[in-house]
Amino acid sequence: MGYSDPMIPSAPTSGPLRLASLAALALLAGCAGLGGAGSPGEHMLYGEVALERGQYPVAAEEYRRAAAGGDEAVAERAARVAFDNGLDAAVERTAREWLARNPGSEGPRRFLAVALLELDRREAAVEALDELVRSAYPTPADAFAALGDSLGSLRNDTGVARVVARLAERYPQVPEAHFAAASLALSAGDSPSALTAVHRALALRADWREARWLEARARIAGGDCDGGLKTASALAAESADADRLVYAWLLTACDRSAEAQPYFADLARGHALRAEALEGLASLDVEAHRYDEAVSRYTDMLATGRNADRAFFGLALVADRRGEYARALRLYARVTGGQRAVAAQLRAYRLGLEHGDADAAAQQLDEFATVAAEHRVEVTAGRAQVLAELGRAPQALTLLARAADAYPGRVELRYARATVLEQSGALDAALGELRAVAAARPEDPTAQNALGFTLADHGRELALAERLIRAALAARPDSSAIKDSLGWVLHRRGRSAEGLEWLRRAYASDADPEIATHIGEVQWALGDRAGAEQTWRAALERSPADPHLRKAIERNLGPHS
Repeated sequence: MGYSDPMIPSAPTSGPLRLASLAALALLAGCAGLGGAGSPGEHMLYGEVALERGQYPVAAEEYRRAAAGGDEAVAERAARVAFDNGLDAAVERTAREWLARNPGSEGPRRFLAVALLELDRREAAVEALDELVRSAYPTPADAFAALGDSLGSLRNDTGVARVVARLAERYPQVPEAHFAAASLALSAGDSPSALTAVHRALALRADWREARWLEARARIAGGDCDGGLKTASALAAESADADRLVYAWLLTACDRSAEAQPYFADLARGHALRAEALEGLASLDVEAHRYDEAVSRYTDMLATGRNADRAFFGLALVADRRGEYARALRLYARVTGGQRAVAAQLRAYRLGLEHGDADAAAQQLDEFATVAAEHRVEVTAGRAQVLAELGRAPQALTLLARAADAYPGRVELRYARATVLEQSGALDAALGELRAVAAARPEDPTAQNALGFTLADHGRELALAERLIRAALAARPDSSAIKDSLGWVLHRRGRSAEGLEWLRRAYASDADPEIATHIGEVQWALGDRAGAEQTWRAALERSPADPHLRKAIERNLGPHS
């Protein structure tokens, strides 16, 4: 799952717990059957069989039964099987039973804290983390430094940020506590809270460069480019090339590409950061539609031997924008690591379904999911949405049902199911799914926004929709998606001019084609048809295959526009 060693250490991939060959396990399973009474060793074997079959809840349950024998190594394995497969409720149950058997053990406390965070049980999570701060680290400063690093990859980023912020209040004189709270808040899209926390850290440790960089990033995320860049410029002038690279990227985030270009160009002439600087130059070329230059820079980036996944993604994006779909598919398929891997693989899958061999596209995605096990749920959710958008809703629902059996309780699959149901015309069922998630996670802005936007998009319960979206925005004030939702619900409520302002704010920080679709729709409704057409066509240059844009253009301008 990508958490750092200080929170949950990595488990060995082989060793004494690997007790038999797969053939022997299959034979044992065939003779005895999974489940039922048995010795710890038998339950461990049944668990291994279930893992090989992809029956992750069964595997977690078998290992939990095996752990009841009291062996600490088996308890660790039981918790990890549930943890590695995203079974948060199973992690909590296993960790609590392990802790009851051995109250002095640190291991179950770590697993329990992570499970409570993912389940968005914030009160209990604060207490579980505080116990770790007090007992598992030499000092609170060490604890918060480790927590800030290890919790940043959890799925429930808003819940994590809120919990750590509350925990930091118990340690007001520990600058690392406030820094961890600030870093996690910024990652969760809450720059106002990040700024409050980082200012507390700087009040205790004024010369902390890392905190000053965080302050600059938080200001820019919140829209204060002048303030953020002033701080970042001073920091970049004081120090190394790495700081100058960060400053250049912050300039691009503030739409100051002309100022960023010389920094990237200078760094590209060096060696240490050449690949990263070439990527910056290529991104500027892509945005300016200088595609030949971008291809040249991405190719040079590949030659450095660094960040190949990012270079392949850039080349694929250029091919995609040019309509070279076969080439784009091949290049996207080569992006197998990094933050863009899932998006690239799903885009390759869609291109394969639309323009190539559907069987080959499915095989490629299956192979990626096999290797990148930590992304299986995300890949499955995305795959189902692609299938639904291409008119294959029954296939998508079948896929999601199988995934829900393997990964019960994962909200990503429930959101995907709601989307598929909505697209297939089963709106009431879709809303029922979203209401259930929102009820189970009442403080989760993703759940609030998903339900609020869906209600708004269909003209249902608009007052409730606006309340939900505003609550989500209060938790994630930097979120372009939620600003888009607010603009759209205001338009639906007859406040189109106010809504257009929110949509433009959203698009300024995220040029997403769906946001552009909404801007054009509101412009059209306000009588600015020329402006609407300009918005849609400009966005179509960036995302030529986007279904939202194409549908908006066909609906308003005609099928051959």
